[in-house]
Amino acid sequence: MAPDSTRRALAIQAARHPRGPALLRGGAGGRETARPMQASATTPRERGPDFVGVGVQKSGTTWAADVLAQHPGVLIRRKEISFIVRYFHRGWGWYESFFDGKQGRLAGELSVNHMYSPRPDMSRREFYPGWNPRRQLYFWRRYPSARDELAARYPGLRVFALFRNPVERAWSHYSMWRLRRERNGKRVVPFERMFADDGRWIRTQGRYGHWLDYWRERFPDFGVFLYDDIVNDPKTLARELYRFVGVDASFEPVLDRRVNEGRAKEPMPEAVAALLRESYRDDILRFQARIGRDLSAWLR
Repeated sequence: MAPDSTRRALAIQAARHPRGPALLRGGAGGRETARPMQASATTPRERGPDFVGVGVQKSGTTWAADVLAQHPGVLIRRKEISFIVRYFHRGWGWYESFFDGKQGRLAGELSVNHMYSPRPDMSRREFYPGWNPRRQLYFWRRYPSARDELAARYPGLRVFALFRNPVERAWSHYSMWRLRRERNGKRVVPFERMFADDGRWIRTQGRYGHWLDYWRERFPDFGVFLYDDIVNDPKTLARELYRFVGVDASFEPVLDRRVNEGRAKEPMPEAVAALLRESYRDDILRFQARIGRDLSAWLR
């Protein structure tokens, strides 16, 4: 299961998981033009992914990818390709090569940074607290919306995300960032400054109500899964994921192995928790209303 010494148990449930095709709105996107490739609810499309997870970072996506990859009806060659955010210049052919050789399986991936693409102010936030001069040198590269590109090229694509209490998510994000930088002898800043500056998009990623509305404009059946049956009820969560992507939900994966294990993190100071609860309050209420779940624990 995904590690986090600071997490508290949250209820997990899948919301809105009909498997009919999403409506395609707007024009085609991408650098290559091709007829959109349609897929039925159970038959893999000829090329490209049949499902894509688009977030959220530090919310159990590595665990979810492991559970999905165990299913004999699923093909995941690489958990996180990040094509549209990082490698769009390589073209659709490069991306779709990861899903070749399906042999009747449904293929997919989980790229957590697709949720909030195109990422704003990459030059200043990507290598925070420094800046990335390569973004200026690569001015010719296009950084489009993952939502719009996926909707235009793959009508009927099943798109979903796992969401976690944004207060805990932000602190876990900061802890991972700080640990990596300290390990490499790089400068770190206090949490409050990083959050205020939205370094590494730490604040942006927790705006779940906003992002859910944004994605459902193009994917009305966008799948919503809440975080913590990875701890409390992993079997139920696995079945919900299988049902959503369109494979036999009776398959029982191995659920007692730990995935993406990390070091223990220092506890979140209460002052930081209070700051985050206040910062995310309105968006949590908006998200709660959209999915019809009681998320009051996120505000306590």
